[in-house]
Amino acid sequence: MLTLLYVLVSLVAVSMCFIPSTGPRIEKDQHGHISFFIKDEPGGLVDMVITMHVQKDFHVGKAIKNKESNEWYYSTSHYNLKDDDVLHYQISYIFNQGLAQRIYIGSIQFNTKTSMVPMPHPVDKRAAVVLYDDFSGNTLDFNKWYFEVSASGGGNGEFQVYCPETSNTFIKNGMLYLKPTFTADRFGENFLHQGTLDLKALWNSCTNPSENGCYRLGSQNKIPPIMSSKLFSKATITYGRVEILAKIPKGDWIWPAFWLLPPGVGKYGYWPKSGEIDIMESRGNLNLKDGGGNAQGVTQITSTIHYGKNYFSDGHRSHGHWKLAPSGTTWADDFHMYTLDWTRDHIRMEVDGQAVLSWNTPPEGYWKHEGFAGDNIWAKGGTDAPFDTNFGLILNVAVGGSRGFFSDGWNNGADGKPWKDSSPTAMMDFWTNRHQWQHTWNGDDVALKIKSVKMTQY
Repeated sequence: MLTLLYVLVSLVAVSMCFIPSTGPRIEKDQHGHISFFIKDEPGGLVDMVITMHVQKDFHVGKAIKNKESNEWYYSTSHYNLKDDDVLHYQISYIFNQGLAQRIYIGSIQFNTKTSMVPMPHPVDKRAAVVLYDDFSGNTLDFNKWYFEVSASGGGNGEFQVYCPETSNTFIKNGMLYLKPTFTADRFGENFLHQGTLDLKALWNSCTNPSENGCYRLGSQNKIPPIMSSKLFSKATITYGRVEILAKIPKGDWIWPAFWLLPPGVGKYGYWPKSGEIDIMESRGNLNLKDGGGNAQGVTQITSTIHYGKNYFSDGHRSHGHWKLAPSGTTWADDFHMYTLDWTRDHIRMEVDGQAVLSWNTPPEGYWKHEGFAGDNIWAKGGTDAPFDTNFGLILNVAVGGSRGFFSDGWNNGADGKPWKDSSPTAMMDFWTNRHQWQHTWNGDDVALKIKSVKMTQY
């Protein structure tokens, strides 16, 4: 038996006078499975994506058009909804091959006594989807993404080389995997000590030559013992929303991140002059704690913004906040929705709809807010400069590092930390002492798994 529910919602108006002819019809069967029926709209409607969640359980699906009934249809058995469960959803009407988007947002509460409790969500933003990828193909779509190919260490002395190997970046079961692997498994142990890592010769590319990023010698203890993946979006946004449905990795010294940078030099110059937005960073350790006994591993995620007049400590500023996973869980246990909402007035990062960092633009501008001396490098920008220009999305899995992200003063339980940041051979110490961490790397648990990525320009 179907329980028929007519849902009242509010419209996100993203083009003048666009009003759907009717709201969606939603049906819940006796098993709690959900079906959406949505009337077609004129104007070249070419696709429809439905994002929904109940509590922290997110699901994304594409509706299919029924030409006979002139309706779009989507059904899922992902949920077994019960009375009083609240289903939140967003229906993205995509017109003109994805160049324009209209969004319908709503929530309903299923209740046998009242039939339904509508909970509209008023939103007023103009929007256009510039990137959507649900990784439904067999290979990565290079019209949307490109690889970092470099051993530069990401400015943090990290222990991986980013490369386009299929063992590090692949699609399986409708998910994108970014997985760190051992360099010795690909090239042999002796390669780390006597080999030559020539990225252009191996992969016909090197995207970042800084810090010997294109060419390294094993005889100098400079070949990274880890191979991993880093992807850049070809699309960029200036203000907008980013939504990433992902399951982060676990394993000691693994460092996953979703973040945004301006392409190239940036509007105001090299980092941190043109800003950085970190949607999510984490550490894969299960037992890592700081000097105060606070968890710093995979039970914690952080969101941060960076900016400044130079990269020295007196010229670099950052503002961030953290969020702990519910007691007895880690962020690597399941998929979560990580989001960025970025306007002239604020930058907000959330996980599963809960705030991690909520930052308002200083009304006096960032230069005055930080009390920087000298000429304002952002004077020609807006009040929110440097966060007033195009930023692209980056997805990556780093490992280790010798510049403080994994502090020497922290406690990693019985395994300890296998290197000192101050050591000139920190990277090889990490590998030599792998008996301290290798047992925490288990199969695909070390991979960052992503079900979908969406970038929307406001």
